[in-house]
Amino acid sequence: MNAVGSRTQPILLGLLTGAVLGLTTLVVVMSRERRAPVDPQSADSATVHETRRNAIVRAVERSHLSVVTVRVTGPPRIPSPLERLFFYPFDVRSPTHEQWWGSGFVVDAAGYILTNEHVVRGAHEVVVSIGDEQRGGSFPAEVVGTAPEFDLALLRLPAVSRPGGLLGDGEPLVVPVTVGDSDDLMVGEWAIAIGSPFGSQLAATTPSVSVGVVSAVRRDVPPPDDTQVHWPYFKMIQTDAIINEGNSGGPLVNAAGEVVGVNTIKLASSNRVNFSIPINTARWVWQELRDFGEVRRPWLGWELKELDPALRAQWQLPEEEGVLTVGNVAPQSPAAAGGVQPGDVLLTMQGMPAYSRARAERILFGLPVGSQIEIELLRGGHLRRVLLQLGEDPTARAEREAHSRTRVD
Repeated sequence: MNAVGSRTQPILLGLLTGAVLGLTTLVVVMSRERRAPVDPQSADSATVHETRRNAIVRAVERSHLSVVTVRVTGPPRIPSPLERLFFYPFDVRSPTHEQWWGSGFVVDAAGYILTNEHVVRGAHEVVVSIGDEQRGGSFPAEVVGTAPEFDLALLRLPAVSRPGGLLGDGEPLVVPVTVGDSDDLMVGEWAIAIGSPFGSQLAATTPSVSVGVVSAVRRDVPPPDDTQVHWPYFKMIQTDAIINEGNSGGPLVNAAGEVVGVNTIKLASSNRVNFSIPINTARWVWQELRDFGEVRRPWLGWELKELDPALRAQWQLPEEEGVLTVGNVAPQSPAAAGGVQPGDVLLTMQGMPAYSRARAERILFGLPVGSQIEIELLRGGHLRRVLLQLGEDPTARAEREAHSRTRVD
């Protein structure tokens, strides 16, 4: 045998031995797999199961315990003229009965619940149902305060827990929602409407879910009467998540399980055009109702007038919409402190055109007392931006303080 053959023989022998061992191992493994039963918790099964628990499922799991059914007893409901254009999704048992249904959600562990004002309007009795037959129950609730200007109402459960303070499985009776940021909404992101639709027809108090997307943000729903100053449906969230009868007052939730809106109205002509009150507005409204029993009226201390057509032409301002000018400015008012002067032309408030007194009043009333508002003024042909801090209407404050003193006496 030559030198090359002597060197290659051990190599070939090693390769042959390795191949035999590999084939033997493969045969053993395959035979074991054939004998082993199918494991329902195998890796593939676990993967499929995990895909079922998607973002929507997790969001509902995070928020559904905070959603309640609101059952109201009161006088027969008379259809509003608004129902020619919009539909209030609360469930009326029949035109002759004095009971109707809506939804709400817990916003505070002390038993505070937010819902729509139109759900509890004219209520003689309000009963809130939490959980289901196994968990929770139905409890009488008191109306802490209402804000018709925002179509919001705050309820409270005087008895927020069963004996021992917990449900049968050890969980709290009232679970506050996780509040999101409605200013951070993206058009096209998931929107989940949770509530108790068709409560009287289904005899069910457990919440149900419909899913869509955020269709638009900052939608103004125009009033049927342009002279109405405080119109509640301002800077609304539009969604195609279906809001059914009984969903009024329930939460609109994002994919993180955070509440971003309060489900309120829908176009009567379409199931897919629904509107929710932004949670950033609802949050300070319920805090006002909780702390003061009403929403304090913000005040700048100025008088607004429609701009004279001659001045409009002089300043080359648009004619398709109205423009306001400042009249009297009250001494020591927020407007005076910010340097606003009579004769200033008001262009925008918070970046929004203030083209009428009603519009300016609505923008102003959509902000809490103590917050700041940026306004754009025109003075002597020069644009000025001014930051003002909102005070409280002194007349309304005096009335509230007088009422509080009378109640104490």
